[in-house]
Amino acid sequence: MREKCDKRGRRLRVIPLILGIYGAFLGLGLMVMGLAQMKEGIGIVRLVLGLGMVCFGVYGIWDGVRDLVKTDKKPENPPVSQFILTDVFGKKSSHVTMERLQEQIKSLMENEGERSFQIQILPPIPVQERGALKRIACIYQEKITFVAFFEVADGGNDTCHKGLEPDKAEEWFRRFLSGSPDFTGWESFEDQEFFTQKEGVRAFGHQLLVIYGESWHDEHKFFTAGDLELAVEGVCDGKYQKVVLEWGNVAFDIFPRGERELMVIWRTHNEEGGDSRFWAREGTVAQVKFWLIKYMDGDFLEEMSGWTDITAQVEQEWKKVEKKLRKAGRKQ
Repeated sequence: MREKCDKRGRRLRVIPLILGIYGAFLGLGLMVMGLAQMKEGIGIVRLVLGLGMVCFGVYGIWDGVRDLVKTDKKPENPPVSQFILTDVFGKKSSHVTMERLQEQIKSLMENEGERSFQIQILPPIPVQERGALKRIACIYQEKITFVAFFEVADGGNDTCHKGLEPDKAEEWFRRFLSGSPDFTGWESFEDQEFFTQKEGVRAFGHQLLVIYGESWHDEHKFFTAGDLELAVEGVCDGKYQKVVLEWGNVAFDIFPRGERELMVIWRTHNEEGGDSRFWAREGTVAQVKFWLIKYMDGDFLEEMSGWTDITAQVEQEWKKVEKKLRKAGRKQ
């Protein structure tokens, strides 16, 4: 019998073990003879040969017993995904429960076609035959319309969708939160860019790109990321006076600010509370394009470092304008 197993199924390789022991003893003998004959030429040869056979023997011994002495490796636990919910009012939260999702579904049905919510998954969840699920968006139009965004193996993106009745939508979310989302019967968009241009309003609610000139402005409801980048470059080059990107309950105002520099005003509006917040940040053309595209992709940075809260200054300016208007009204 060449191999023996212990109770854990580990093997003892007998033949390599025996050959290793024999080789190690033989090598030691040659080394002893070589040391004794160092003054003669044959001594050095026997010492080198003996050393080589000892190394060969030690390897044979290890090969014979390595299965018995190696430790069991604990299986690596896959990273736990975190969910970031952007609710129908545009507020973000990492506290995602079935109760909160039920509230979102109810709100969608009460405001048909006007609002949406989405869930970002960090890190993305691998889904067989689809890719890595990174985001889910929902809107109500007769049914709860789900849109799933995937990263595929070649570095590209894929998008699929499905309409579900409210009770089926809740059932799908239960499976999703338990770690086993079901994409059976979901239809893929053949052209994701077409979805962004034509179906984006349905999936994400309000979106608009407005370009301002000296005495004119153009509004674009359907636009690509490339259109936005060209508009930002036009502001920097002096071709346009201002560009405004409206995306759901959020807007970005882009103004020129010195040579190759831009000023961005980030406006957020909470429909539930009725209040707005304003943040400002300067950046190069490349930086501004990066911020805006990241927001459109649902990957906007959560940390607020670098953005200055100017809500108080904006409110003061509005009060000054209102005061001037009241004075002008009294004079008339």
